[in-house]
Amino acid sequence: MSHLFKNRSRGFTLIELLVSLGIMGVILSVIALNQRTYTEAALLTNTADELGLSMSEAQAYGVAVKERAAGSADFNAAFGVSLSILESGSTGAYLLFTDRNGNQYYDGSWECTTGGASECIERVNLRGGNYIDSFCILRTAGGDICNNVSRVDVSFRRPEPEAELKFFNSGGSDYAPANIKGASITIKSPSGLVKTVIVYNSGQISVQ
Repeated sequence: MSHLFKNRSRGFTLIELLVSLGIMGVILSVIALNQRTYTEAALLTNTADELGLSMSEAQAYGVAVKERAAGSADFNAAFGVSLSILESGSTGAYLLFTDRNGNQYYDGSWECTTGGASECIERVNLRGGNYIDSFCILRTAGGDICNNVSRVDVSFRRPEPEAELKFFNSGGSDYAPANIKGASITIKSPSGLVKTVIVYNSGQISVQ
């Protein structure tokens, strides 16, 4: 009997302890990795949704004939969103603007100084290290164009809900191929997860 009791009170050996700690370490690493991936995916989804909402807000302001600025008595300006991968630091933000001169795009620096004659309303920084990766011109015929597109400006002017789309090439020049039906904006996370925001000429906005 005494021999049996001695075996039961023997406890863990060093090897058993190390194996147990190794298993726990693997489990904790998997949990931490999954949590990081989930958090990154959630931040990317929120970022894409916020961009879609900003476009919807510009559309609502344009259709509702919002005053360009308080006390300006200017109800003719369009409202829009400018996105670029040309300017320094532009991939991590986008601009909300009011189109004062009716040229369908944002005139001004990416620093977004407000007040006076500036068209910039607000600079919105993308969170969680997410960034604007690329643009595509969607077309009804001839195939979509995803090369040499470095800036997209989306604006809305009263009284129609349709989107006015303005594209620029890698040199910053106006780029207007035939048969345009919409614009696609690709947003990436630090690890390469992808979300796409699409706006059509009709004014429809989709997050995929």
